[in-house]
Amino acid sequence: MKIFLDMVGCRLNQAEIDVMAIDLVNRGAEIVSKPELADTIIVNTCCVTAKASADSRKMIRHYKNKFKAKVISTGCWVSVAQPEALEISDLAFLNEQKELIPEFLLQEPADTLSELTHKPRLGRRQRTRGFVKIQDGCNNACSFCLTTIARGKSHSTQPEEILKRVRQLENMGVKEIVLTGVQLGSWGKDFSPKSQLSQLLLFILDNSEITRIRLSSIEPWDIDQQLVEVFSNSRMMPHLHIPLQSGSDTILKAMCRPVNQQRFSTMLGMLRSVNPDIAIGTDVIGGFPGETDELFEESFQFIQECGFSSGHVFSFSPMPGTAAVELSNQVYQATIKQRTRRLLDHFSMREMAYRQAKIGATEQVLFESRKQSPDGMRYSGFTRDYQRADCISEENLLNKIRQVKLVSTDQSGNLVGELLSGDEPRSP
Repeated sequence: MKIFLDMVGCRLNQAEIDVMAIDLVNRGAEIVSKPELADTIIVNTCCVTAKASADSRKMIRHYKNKFKAKVISTGCWVSVAQPEALEISDLAFLNEQKELIPEFLLQEPADTLSELTHKPRLGRRQRTRGFVKIQDGCNNACSFCLTTIARGKSHSTQPEEILKRVRQLENMGVKEIVLTGVQLGSWGKDFSPKSQLSQLLLFILDNSEITRIRLSSIEPWDIDQQLVEVFSNSRMMPHLHIPLQSGSDTILKAMCRPVNQQRFSTMLGMLRSVNPDIAIGTDVIGGFPGETDELFEESFQFIQECGFSSGHVFSFSPMPGTAAVELSNQVYQATIKQRTRRLLDHFSMREMAYRQAKIGATEQVLFESRKQSPDGMRYSGFTRDYQRADCISEENLLNKIRQVKLVSTDQSGNLVGELLSGDEPRSP
């Protein structure tokens, strides 16, 4: 059976299709990189915003209408809208059924002795980095979010299983792993006795040789001193994405987020005391119900003070089934659009300033893609602090970590570097 996988959404969804691809291959399937080559197309969906839900529906319909393959949908949007998912796809699996898809399709036991030497190629979803799902679900109930409905309560993967996945990726030649989860920092809190994310990181560091370890999005209330101290290890990448959502204490309370300005500022101070140059990105929602002009200005000022290196901005969209739909004082769409634009402009300026400050520096870049350009083969990858950097090279740089001197930025704002001589760095 020839299978093509695609997704909408976050790194967790990427991790899930990565694992599913390996399971499918171990059961005898062939993963193809183009949908026209497939007998079956699997789409992992998202519902974090109204746009993500719309994109999920659009992707399913696209594959259903354009290709002859059977289309299977799964993921968060399917879990909150299964009747509609069943109407537009051949089969629809809820989140809790997702891991059963390989066995359902192939009805063959997985070859536990199989040791893949390369990750299955996922077409445009192919990544050099390896995504490792360590946790699912969420115990918080932010008033704008459907995650608790779609994913349920937080539950953690056992450290031995996580290490097995890390070593599997190592054997495939993967040099950077990204630990993912819905509420990443809640890992281990459902164990008895409880464990902490910092303990898991130390366990991975002590029992693997993976060169680079990165965390996906983590909530601010899950960052403690023990976790911060782990970032003194050179194998931990100096970059975190910490959703703020609003810089107003009043709006944070309405969002049901257990954090405020003071707590967030203290957390940033802890991180920067270990590494003053750590890159910190965030998420912000513009136009949440009850956000007056005064509260927005308060939020905007706090966002400026935080000194983020990057940020994702979302216009508030009322999601049926969330508490925010019922809140009074909904903000006019024109006002939401205006505030979103101002936030986008701020983060665009911050991102450019952060990259400009790196010009002249020498950075380690893990290259993951390439394309032909008039000047030669152009390779693209990420620095340790998750800045995209491009480099022209005659040498094949795919999945290699090389020293690069950053010399400029291109029209897209990406850093451009010159390759320096020398071998790849090794894990300490």
